[in-house]
Amino acid sequence: MTLHVLFTKDGIPAWIGPDPREGSEPVEDKSVAFLAGHRRTAKGNWVARAVPEPVPPSPEELAERAEADYRAALSDRDQALREALVAEADPLFFRWQRDEVPKEEWLAAVAEVKSRFPKPRKP
Repeated sequence: MTLHVLFTKDGIPAWIGPDPREGSEPVEDKSVAFLAGHRRTAKGNWVARAVPEPVPPSPEELAERAEADYRAALSDRDQALREALVAEADPLFFRWQRDEVPKEEWLAAVAEVKSRFPKPRKP
């Protein structure tokens, strides 16, 4: 099968397609996977392209990521806490205001809900 390839100055395939395109060259008997992993030298030889090692994140990037994860976890916790308080403790608050239940029952419900949703640990 013939593929058409546009090469960079370094011989790296920049575009690969089945149909010719302006500036492309026909390449026979090479797969897309082969072309993606190789480059062509100035003499026309194919050599495997070195896969760059991934750069480990810097301490600053790790700290930013940890802070973002903490903020997301805190936001999720706050939303879940608000929903649980509305569903479980707020009805008791209004009943307490009407003297239908003791204040301690409402406060116990608030404490119980808060205990189920602890704050995440800060990084």
